[in-house]
Amino acid sequence: MTAAAAADEADFESEELRAFSMLLESLRKVDELRSTMRRFRVSASSALAGDDFATPYETLSSQVETNLQGAFDNVGALSALVNDASLLPAFAHFGLLRNALEMIGTGFWLLGPPSRDTRILRSLQIALEGRRDSTHASKELARQPSKFPSDDPVLLILEQQRDARPGIAGRSLNPPSISSRLGAAQDFCTDQPCTILAFWRLTSGAMHGRRSVLKEILEHEILESSDLEVRTSMTSGIVVVANVLRHIEVYLFELVFLLLRRAGQG
Repeated sequence: MTAAAAADEADFESEELRAFSMLLESLRKVDELRSTMRRFRVSASSALAGDDFATPYETLSSQVETNLQGAFDNVGALSALVNDASLLPAFAHFGLLRNALEMIGTGFWLLGPPSRDTRILRSLQIALEGRRDSTHASKELARQPSKFPSDDPVLLILEQQRDARPGIAGRSLNPPSISSRLGAAQDFCTDQPCTILAFWRLTSGAMHGRRSVLKEILEHEILESSDLEVRTSMTSGIVVVANVLRHIEVYLFELVFLLLRRAGQG
């Protein structure tokens, strides 16, 4: 090995050590933040209490809290892999990161708008989406046609809650696509080097086995090559994982503080 190659390898190892240290620190901070949510309450005179009053079927605060707890759970699973099992899979853990990003983005999308009417409409859309998913799943398990009925009782309840507010009466309860939600969520958090949507697309691509994405985020080692093919071994780069998790950490703190402020605790 030449001196230049040895120096490059040393720099790479040093970068990986720094990334691993950053990864562990992010996992620790997220775990501490999770503990603060055990004391979460909605103050009676808060903005969030007003949102909840207008969304009695499935309160907005419960939706955001569920998304937060889901994000914490996915990061906790990654922590168990790294700290307890001393394991970092090739790319399966990108599913945990993707889930956390999606839940964080959904939380911002629900809670972020300054207009109560907008927050309530989005809350009702999420509630209906969940109802439809549950109904379709139940019917498909029973091998029945999965068309969602127009007289579904939950749909009628949600329409009543919508029409009780003149500002959103008659508006569609069909939510925008998840990518549209995550793109819009960025309006309610600080400008990080990479957006929630950008990292969500990368991690989703990894979980769908998109080779073009895997080539971007995984490290490669050539095993053998010929005129027809090149066989490589792909492993997860700790630098990429640490970077994604660092963004998740920042976004989680911002979402928790927004929730606490809306709940009258900030």
